[in-house]
Amino acid sequence: MKVFIGILIGISLMFAFQKIMKEKDRPTEQVVTTQSQTSDTTNIPPDFLVFYTQFHSDSMYQIEHINFPLEGLPAYADSITVLEKNYRFQKEDWKMHRNMEERKQNFHENLVQVSDGLIFEYIPTGDKKLWMERRFLKTGDEWRLIYFADLNLRQ
Repeated sequence: MKVFIGILIGISLMFAFQKIMKEKDRPTEQVVTTQSQTSDTTNIPPDFLVFYTQFHSDSMYQIEHINFPLEGLPAYADSITVLEKNYRFQKEDWKMHRNMEERKQNFHENLVQVSDGLIFEYIPTGDKKLWMERRFLKTGDEWRLIYFADLNLRQ
């Protein structure tokens, strides 16, 4: 009888765990759908588009427009690094970001203007399992990169 009850409890826990995992995955899909529907190039300021082009084509300009040490996440960050939220990219280790050829036509679909002077960019891989995230802030008359999360699972 004890074995039978133990088996029932084990099966119940397994189904509960599966339900929790399905619920966990659902919001990520909704966020992706919502962002692509609300992103619109008309919301992105023209001066940001000029900055964005120069940022990806001029290495000195890029370095000058990044707040180092830059807050973010390294590629494939472990759970401890994600939880601590204190990773910083250093100027001397920075690898230039280039605008990938295949993204030049539709890069604006990944831009979300959060508020005046604050733009988030979400860059998915082809299968949308991994993402990069960048945040740009306008300070004074200049745009600056203020956050970069390299390839990781979407939070």
